[in-house]
Amino acid sequence: MQAADAWRAYVAIEYAVLEVKLRHGLEREPSPPPVKRTAKKADLLALAGEKLARLDYSHAKKLLYELRVCRDALKAATARP
Repeated sequence: MQAADAWRAYVAIEYAVLEVKLRHGLEREPSPPPVKRTAKKADLLALAGEKLARLDYSHAKKLLYELRVCRDALKAATARP
């Protein structure tokens, strides 16, 4: 995945996080623990891909949590040179 593609995915997931939060009134839901900064870029992208492939749309809180994990992994991956 190219850096521009990862950034576009990050922006799309960030928008999805905002949408789920506002639509379901979950503004005060806690965020997941931060992703390890020592993880390799390929591992972070794989984590995001796995989480996206297994999203559960029937539970809003779980969906928000998983989207945030994906977002944080992509953010960490795009921050790496």
